[in-house]
Amino acid sequence: MNPDTSLLSLALPIIWGTFLIVLFFGGSIFIHELGHFLAARKRGLRIDRFSIGFGPKIFSWTRNGVEYRISILPFGGYVALPQLADMGAIEGGQGDDDEELPPITYLDKVIVAVMGAVFNVLFAMVLACLLWLVGKPTSEDEQTTIIGFVEPTVNLDLNTEAPGPAFVAGLKEGDRVLRIDGGGIANFSELQHSIFTGSGRDSDGNPKVVFSIERGGEILDIEVYPKLSKINSVSGDRMRLVGIKPAHSLIIRYIQEGSPADVAGLRINDGILAADGSELYSFAALVHHLKEKQDAPVLLSIEREAEKFDVSVQAEMVARTKPLGELHIQDSNREATLLVQPIYGPDNVDSPSDPNTRSSLLAHEIKDPTSFVFGNLEPGEAILNVNGQPVGSLQAFVDSINSGEKNTLSLSVGTQEQPRSLAILGEAMAEIRPPKKTPMMGFGFKSRSITVHLSPIEQFSAIVKSTLQVLGSLVNPRSDISISNLSGPPGIIRLLLFLANIDIRLVIWFTCLLNINLAILNLLPIPVLDGGHIVFATLAKLRGKALPPYLIAGTQGVFMILLFSMMIYVSFFDVRRWQGDNEDEKRYELESSLYIQPVFSSQKDESE
Repeated sequence: MNPDTSLLSLALPIIWGTFLIVLFFGGSIFIHELGHFLAARKRGLRIDRFSIGFGPKIFSWTRNGVEYRISILPFGGYVALPQLADMGAIEGGQGDDDEELPPITYLDKVIVAVMGAVFNVLFAMVLACLLWLVGKPTSEDEQTTIIGFVEPTVNLDLNTEAPGPAFVAGLKEGDRVLRIDGGGIANFSELQHSIFTGSGRDSDGNPKVVFSIERGGEILDIEVYPKLSKINSVSGDRMRLVGIKPAHSLIIRYIQEGSPADVAGLRINDGILAADGSELYSFAALVHHLKEKQDAPVLLSIEREAEKFDVSVQAEMVARTKPLGELHIQDSNREATLLVQPIYGPDNVDSPSDPNTRSSLLAHEIKDPTSFVFGNLEPGEAILNVNGQPVGSLQAFVDSINSGEKNTLSLSVGTQEQPRSLAILGEAMAEIRPPKKTPMMGFGFKSRSITVHLSPIEQFSAIVKSTLQVLGSLVNPRSDISISNLSGPPGIIRLLLFLANIDIRLVIWFTCLLNINLAILNLLPIPVLDGGHIVFATLAKLRGKALPPYLIAGTQGVFMILLFSMMIYVSFFDVRRWQGDNEDEKRYELESSLYIQPVFSSQKDESE
C-alpha cells in the first residue's frame, strides 16, 4: 500500500469529522447567539460583543462597533448586551464603562432573551423537515414495541450475574408494551429511555417500573423490579436494567456450506417463524431454544415466498471458541490464575480447536488479586517462552510448565524486540481448558435496516418528551439519574464523530435534538441563562423599577461559576466514559478473538 494513500485514508475521517463538528455543533451555538444578535439590533439595543465560546479570546475582529470573537472555552457563546445584563468581566472582557445607556422596555428584554431559543427551534425545524424528506435510518428492532426475548439472567458488572428482572416478573416473548409507568411509547428506544429515567420505587426503596402490556388481547399491568447495571467500568455509570430484547423478523442472510441448515435444504431469505411450535420473536430466543434442546432435532416453521412449511433440523454441538491454557499459581500467601489463548497464523487455521495447532500465545485473562504474582503483565501481551524455551503451541505451553520444577517458573513476555522476564513464585500447574461447544445449525441473520419519515411534529414531540424525562429525573431524588450522567462538549463531540461514521442523516437528527435541548435548557429560570434574564426583567417589571445592578451582577457571577463548574464536572465524566469505552472495546476485541468458525462433521468428512 502506498504510504501517502494510507495516510490520506486516516486523515479523511478526521477532516470530515472536524468539519461536521464545526458545522453542526459550532453552528448550533452560532444560530442561538445569532437570534439574540438580530433581535437586539432590531430592537435598537447596544451590542458590544458577539462571541462563540467564553473566556479569553483566541482571535477577534471589530465591525460597526461590535467585536466578533472566538473564545477559548467552547461551552457555548454570548452576545454582550450591557442594557440587558453586565457580564463583561465574566465573559472574558471588561465590565461596562460609566456611559449612561438609555433604558430598554420589558418587551425588549423578553424578546431579545427568548430569540436565541426561537432560532434554535427554527434551525431544528429546518433539519427536521430535511429528515422528513430524506428519512432517518433505523432498524426493525429499534422501531418495535414487542418483546423479542426475556433474559433469564442479566450482568450487573463484569463479574456479577443476577436473575433477569423481567423474567422473574413474568414478562414473555411476544408481549406488546403499551406504556411504561403510565407513559405511552412509540418504539423500543423510547421504552428503554423510559426505564432508564424512571423514578418508581417500592416501599423498600428498590427501583420499580410498571409495564402495561397487551398479551393475547388482554391488557395487563406487570410490576418489574430493575437491577442497576454498571455500564462503564471507569466512570461508574449505572442504569436500570430489566433484561429484555426487541422483537425482529428472522430472515436467513447466510448459510454455511455443509452445515445442518444446508443439509436440511434451508435457503437464504427463508423466514423462520417458530421452533417446535413455539413462535419465535428474535434470534436470541432461537439461540436459547437450541441450548435447551442441545443436539436434538428441532422442527422449524419456515416461510419461503408465499409458502409455509416445516423442516426438521438437527443442530450439531461444535466448538465455538479456541481452547485456552490455564496457569495456576499457589503458595502459602496467595494464588493467581493466567489464561492464555492461541493466535493462529493464516496457514494454521485448519484445526483451531486443537491445542497442538501451531500458534503464538497471548495473555487472555489475569486473576491476580495482589498483583504480586504476574506483576505488570497485561491482557493481550505475548507469551514468548517458558523457562527460557520457546513454545509454539498451547499444548507445548502447558507441557513446559508441568514438566518443569513446581516452584520455579520464568516467563518471557512482551515483544521479540523488547522482551521482559517474569519470575513467578509459587507452585505452578497448567492445564488445557477445552473449547466451548454450542449447538449450531449454520445460518445467520442480519438486522433489517429501514428508513422512517417522521413529520417535524413527531420528531419534536419525541425529543421534547425525552428531554423532559431527563430533566425530571435529575430533580427527582427517587431516580437513578444524576448530573454525572449528562454529557458535556467532549461527549457531544464524540457522539457526533461516532454518528458521522455511520450516516450523515444521524448527525442531522442529533443536531435537531441538540438544538431543541439548547432551546429548552436556555429558557430555564436560572441566572446566566436566557430564562434567568426573563426572570430578572419580570421581577423589575413587577417591582416598578430596575433591580440593583450589584444584585444582578453578583447573582450572575455566582451562577456562571456554578455553570462552568458543572460543565467541567460533566466533561470529566465524559473523558472517564471514553476511557471506559476504550477498555471495553479492547476487552471485546480480545473476547471476540476467541471465537472460531464452526466446523461441522460433514465438512470434516469432506476434508478427510
